[in-house]
Amino acid sequence: MEYKTIEYSVEGKVGIIRLNRPDKYNAITQQLKLDMLDVLGVIQNDKAVRAVILTGNGKGFCAGADLTSFAGAMTPNDVENDLNMVYGNIIKRIIGLNKPVIAAINGPVAGAGLGFALACDFLIMADTASMRYAFINIALAPDAGSSWFLTRAVGYHKAMEIICGGDKIPAEECKRLGLVSKVVPVDQIMAESMTFAQKMADGPTAAYVSTKKILRYGVTHGLSESIDKESEQQALNILGADNMEGVQAFLQKRKPEFKGIGYTD
Repeated sequence: MEYKTIEYSVEGKVGIIRLNRPDKYNAITQQLKLDMLDVLGVIQNDKAVRAVILTGNGKGFCAGADLTSFAGAMTPNDVENDLNMVYGNIIKRIIGLNKPVIAAINGPVAGAGLGFALACDFLIMADTASMRYAFINIALAPDAGSSWFLTRAVGYHKAMEIICGGDKIPAEECKRLGLVSKVVPVDQIMAESMTFAQKMADGPTAAYVSTKKILRYGVTHGLSESIDKESEQQALNILGADNMEGVQAFLQKRKPEFKGIGYTD
């Protein structure tokens, strides 16, 4: 499938999205947003793809919004609608994908690109990469969900310090803060991400999706409601084909062969 601003390919059971404006550090244009919405819809409906990698071509992961791409006069309503209906839906689609998503952060990520990265389930970062909440440097507040993710990772006061400082956060500091899962040498970023994605693609996909739903739900709900959500999701897993395979493999002392199938599949 061909897109104007991204590349999408499938290797085995892994779908790979590459932001493809390397000369602009993969800065986000309106076309890139539309391409992202489309490819995420394609991936959601492709049961053969059981894990996804999101990365960038060239030296950067994503520099945030392309400030040169805005055309014509805009009203506050225009901006708000774009953030809600386009950026917002991209973030929601990443979060809602029915398979695990790995961000392979190959280089600097800033601005709204942070929303793309932090919406993923696992973040692997190159040792030369960095994060930057650059909004404040052009008199803006965070958007694309980036404030929500950061606050839940580091707390209110640290989030205020990071956002209002507008400084680069090196890879090792991102790891220390809990923003990324792993830091690897830059020349190994795709190999490490692909190895991990293939492992996830061979796993119990429905259980991964249930785990995503439970953890996301738990961030904004109390214990009692979270127990209800766990019970709802676990009922589907227990009655699913993968759970039956897992139990049989355990009893037979062999490695399970998961098909990614839950009860509703």
